[in-house]
Amino acid sequence: MNSTTRSKDYVIDIVGLYKSFQRQATLKGGYSTIKSLFLGLGNGAARQRIQSMAISDLTLRIRKGASVGIIGRNGSGKSTLLKLITGIYRPTKGRVVVSGRVAALIELGAGFHPDFTGRENLYLGGVMHGLTRRQIDERFDEIVDFAELAHVIDDPIRTYSSGMFMRLGFSLAVHTDPDLLLVDEVLAVGDAAFVAKCKERISRLRAAEKTLLLVSHDLEAVERWCDEVVWLDQGKVKDRGDPRRVIDHYRQNIEEGEERELIDAQHQLSTISPEETPAEDLKVKPQRWGSREVEITDVRLCNSNAQEHALFHSEEGIVVEVHYQVHEVTSDIVFGIAIHRSDGLMIHGSNSSIEQLVVPTLGRVGVVRYVVNRLGLLDGQFFIDVAVHRQDGYPYDYHKCAREFAVRSAFRQVGILVPAHSWEFVGNM
Repeated sequence: MNSTTRSKDYVIDIVGLYKSFQRQATLKGGYSTIKSLFLGLGNGAARQRIQSMAISDLTLRIRKGASVGIIGRNGSGKSTLLKLITGIYRPTKGRVVVSGRVAALIELGAGFHPDFTGRENLYLGGVMHGLTRRQIDERFDEIVDFAELAHVIDDPIRTYSSGMFMRLGFSLAVHTDPDLLLVDEVLAVGDAAFVAKCKERISRLRAAEKTLLLVSHDLEAVERWCDEVVWLDQGKVKDRGDPRRVIDHYRQNIEEGEERELIDAQHQLSTISPEETPAEDLKVKPQRWGSREVEITDVRLCNSNAQEHALFHSEEGIVVEVHYQVHEVTSDIVFGIAIHRSDGLMIHGSNSSIEQLVVPTLGRVGVVRYVVNRLGLLDGQFFIDVAVHRQDGYPYDYHKCAREFAVRSAFRQVGILVPAHSWEFVGNM
C-alpha cells in the first residue's frame, strides 16, 4: 500500500489511482444443457471476461487534521476507495500512501473469530491494529466499558447480536489512538444511545486533530462533521470543495436524474396499450373512460414559472394544466382533479362544482389550470387524476393516473403533508 517515498505533507496521498475488476459474462447462445455436458457434447457455456473500472484517474490528498466526506450514489466507488486506502485492495495503477495508524470502521469486527470469546478477539484485533499486548492490557477495561459488554466479554462472539458485535468492533477501533479514522456507514447499526456515544467519540477525535474520512449517505452528518466534501461519480471526482456547495450540487443532480426517470416512465406508460400489457407488468396502469363529448387532450404539471416538471419540493407551487377539446357543445360541464399517493391513499380531491364555480362557455379548444400555491407534501411518489363530467357525474373523459410526480422535502416530519404553520412561545411571568 505504501510507497518507499512518503509525503510528509499529507496523511493520505493518492495520485493517479485506478482500480478495475474483472467479471465473467455468459455470451448469448453460449449455454449447454445438463444432458449435453454429461454426454460430452458441449464445452460449457461460452464466457467473456469483462473489465469494469471502479476507480479511474483519482488524485486525492488529505492533510493532517482534515475532515473529508465522500458522497456519491451506490456503485460510485466510495467503499472501493476506502478498501484501497486500508490495503484490502491493491491498486491496478497509481499510488496510495497513508501515514500513521489507521482505524478503519468499514466492516466492524473483520478478523474476529466467531469461536473466540470477546476477550480473546480484543487481543487478536488489537494486534491487527498494531497495538502491543501491554497496550491492550492498559486499554482493555476502557474498551469493554465503552462497548457495554462486560457481562458477555468471556462468551464466544458467535453468541453476540449484530449490535453487540458492532459495539465491540467500534470500541476497539477508536481506542487504538488512530491518526486516521475511516468511517463507512457503520453507524447505521446499533441502538440510538450507542450511536450517539459513537458520534461523540468521533467528535472528540476530530477535536484532537485526528484525520477523518467519512463515507455516508447521511448528507446532514457529512455537512456537520466535514470541512470538505468529495463527490464521486463512476469512480471519478465529480466535484470537490465546500460541504454545503458540493452537497447542494449533488442533490440537484440526483433530483434531475429522478425527474428524467419519471418523465421516461410516464412516456412509456402513455405509449403502451393497456390491452397489450398485463396490469402486473406495469408499476401503475393508467385508465381512461368516458363518452368524449368533451375530451382531455393533454395534462401537464408545471411549477409557478410555467416550466413543466415531474419533481417538486414541499414549498413549491404546482400548476395542473388540463388541455381540452369540445366535440359537442354543452353547458353542463364540471372539471375535477385528484391527487393520491402511490399506495392509493387519497390526498386531495376537488372539482369546480364542489367549489361552486361557474364554468364559462368553452371554446372548441382550451386549457384549464388548477393552481396550488404551496404543495406542502412530504417525500413520496404521487399521481394526478383529471376528469371532465356532467353535474350528475356522467363522465365525458376521466384520466386515472394521468401523470406521476415526486416530492422531495427538506423536512423530517412524519405523515403526508406539511401544513402552513408557525410556532409561538408565550413567556410565563
